[in-house]
Amino acid sequence: MLNRSTTRESVRLLCKSMITRLENQKSISLPVRLRQIIQDEVYNMVGPYILTEEDLRDRTLAKMGAKAETLQDSKFSESDQYKAARAVIRGTFGDDELNGYYFQKPIKVIAETIRQYLMRSSHIDDVYETDEDLDRMIVDIIKKFDAAAAH
Repeated sequence: MLNRSTTRESVRLLCKSMITRLENQKSISLPVRLRQIIQDEVYNMVGPYILTEEDLRDRTLAKMGAKAETLQDSKFSESDQYKAARAVIRGTFGDDELNGYYFQKPIKVIAETIRQYLMRSSHIDDVYETDEDLDRMIVDIIKKFDAAAAH
C-alpha cells in the first residue's frame, strides 16, 4: 500500500465519489441540479468523523506545541519528538485507519449514517437498494476509494 497524504479535500472527494458511484450503479436517483448540495450534506454529516493525514499532522504539531517546554529539555531531536507525539495521537484511533483516513466511528456506522440520510433526504428521488445492500455498497466504496484516481 502506498503512503498517501490525505487532506480535507480528499474527504470531500470521497463523499462526492460515494454519491456519484451510487448514482451510476442505479442505486439512487436524484435531480442533477441537487447533486452538489447532496455531496455537501454528506460531507458535512460524516466529514467530522473522518480524519486525514493532514489532521493528524496538525494535531501532532499542536500537541508538540503544548509540550514544547518539556520536549526542549529532553535529549530527543525535533524529529523524534514529532514521531513520539504522532504515535501517541495515532494510537487513539485503534484499528479504524484505512488508506490514510482515520475513522472516529466504525466504517459500518458511517455507512449506516449515509444510508439513513439517503432514505430521508428530500433531495433524493428514490433509493433502489435494501438497507443491507446499500450499507455494503457504501463500505465497499470507502474501502476502495483512492483520492489520486478521483481527480
